[in-house]
Amino acid sequence: MASAQYKRDDDAVSSKEGSESMASTEAHDGPADKTEKSHTLNLPTGVAVLNNGDHDADSSMGLQESGTGAVVLPWRLKVPALVLVIFFTLGSNYTQSSLSPLKSTIRKQVPGVTNAKYGVISSSDQLINGVLPIFSGIIIDYYGPSFGSLASSTFILLGAVVRAIGGQKASFPIILGGQILFGIGSTTIETAQSKLYTHWYRGTAKGGRGWIGFVYGLDIAMGRVFNLSGNLSAIPITQSTGKWYFAFWVGAILCAVTLGLNIAYVLIERSLPKEARIVTGIQVARQARQKAEVDKKSVSSYADESLQRPLTPFSKEHFKFVAISIKAIPAAFWFIAISQLLQAGVVGAYSSNLSETIENTRGTTKLTAGYTSAIGQIIPIVMTPLVGLCFDLFGRRMWFVSATAALWVVVFSLLAYSSVHPLVPVILGSVALSSNAIPFIASIPLLVPSQACIGTAFGLWKALNSAGSTVVDIAVGAIQDRAPAGKSQYDNMFYFMIALKAVDILYGAGYHFVDKKYFGGVLRLNEADRVKKEAMETEADRRQGLRPAIKGWTIFGLVVAVCLIATSYVLYIVYSM
Repeated sequence: MASAQYKRDDDAVSSKEGSESMASTEAHDGPADKTEKSHTLNLPTGVAVLNNGDHDADSSMGLQESGTGAVVLPWRLKVPALVLVIFFTLGSNYTQSSLSPLKSTIRKQVPGVTNAKYGVISSSDQLINGVLPIFSGIIIDYYGPSFGSLASSTFILLGAVVRAIGGQKASFPIILGGQILFGIGSTTIETAQSKLYTHWYRGTAKGGRGWIGFVYGLDIAMGRVFNLSGNLSAIPITQSTGKWYFAFWVGAILCAVTLGLNIAYVLIERSLPKEARIVTGIQVARQARQKAEVDKKSVSSYADESLQRPLTPFSKEHFKFVAISIKAIPAAFWFIAISQLLQAGVVGAYSSNLSETIENTRGTTKLTAGYTSAIGQIIPIVMTPLVGLCFDLFGRRMWFVSATAALWVVVFSLLAYSSVHPLVPVILGSVALSSNAIPFIASIPLLVPSQACIGTAFGLWKALNSAGSTVVDIAVGAIQDRAPAGKSQYDNMFYFMIALKAVDILYGAGYHFVDKKYFGGVLRLNEADRVKKEAMETEADRRQGLRPAIKGWTIFGLVVAVCLIATSYVLYIVYSM
């Protein structure tokens, strides 16, 4: 190692070099034919050599076994990194949330903008989320999250500037073009963030307990702060300046600040020793060039030679890694992701209809309903990081899934079928919102421990949730359109949402059982116990149950993903016409 301060926690790479590495491999595995094992080479730390033998068949397993990629880093580096990374979405969240308060203004000020055309503007970035997250996740795994975040921040800034110019010129096409550019970047930046959090804060056997739950909770909370800031400041900026598009320019300025913070992070990362940086897919793909027939005596020289050859973009190895990134996703991830397809959309539908529901079922004014519904956005800012911290300290992540789903059933029932003060379901809903997404976001790095494909996993999760949300949003709207006007117009809509959340109660209990039997118990353990268990596990233990990649699950997951995404696009097109 270049420095004793930085240690790589990879199972596939020994902490010693040369003959000591080979000796430790023999001592652990027993005498065996070395050509059937991954050799320990003098390679960039944290990069695993893919299994020899049938190269195509074993490539995904080799990628999966490339280790967590996590490192032991001092807090004097972790804290600045967290502060910088968590602000990567400042500009994008603020810019996006400042759009909706200006809806009526845009319709008046921009010629030809109707409700339908405004809907095209507001949903253009979300429509991209159906497919782009998958490809952006693969790109981030391949080139690294630092490159991905810089590219994303650049697209975000360009989109925000173009949108502001469009607002100043009162041009619908320019505003729409800027929103599309903006959407490309905002979709990708979150995946880059997630991978960076995993690198810095995932617990490891050598580094001790992690704080990944707290960090993801803090990220979600700060995202809400940024969104709330954009939502609340758009109208005051318009009124104080007399120019409505100035709110767009403020967003563009914040996007420029975000790009500056991103550059600062990359400079900090570049100052670290190589072994302290994230393992990229390029490094993994380079190892795939090694041949099974190479004699162990000449393997080091061969590896040195192969590493000197640059990996050609769009080469065979390049595209092979794209396939491997998806093939290496563990079956446990697919199990959770597929079962949660429609759940994110339920909460989104509730949030988008909350103010209107309060107004029509309680007879309040629009202003009162708006303020009442806004209260529900404040509590999660404080509670979400605390929920994540509970996962790190006490575990039992899937218990929160059942408890949260049960609380949503209570919230929906009180709001739609009772006359209690609306603050009661709103406050209960804000508590449920605090623990709605974090159990899954904090669990993905545990189900997909390899840094080599964690970006792809987060991209798949985002794409599936986005497509599912589109389907539920349209279904809820269609149900509501068929209901008679009046207080009861929301009854059928909430019946549908209650049914979905009732199923989620059972899912939570099922996840807890399946985790114990097939996931290795990683979701029920706290961070301290989990890393102790990880330290004692053998490679055979890690291949039990649904923990490794399983071809059948991968194919099933991809088929479901394609069908759901296609359905969401078809529904979007049909109902937007």
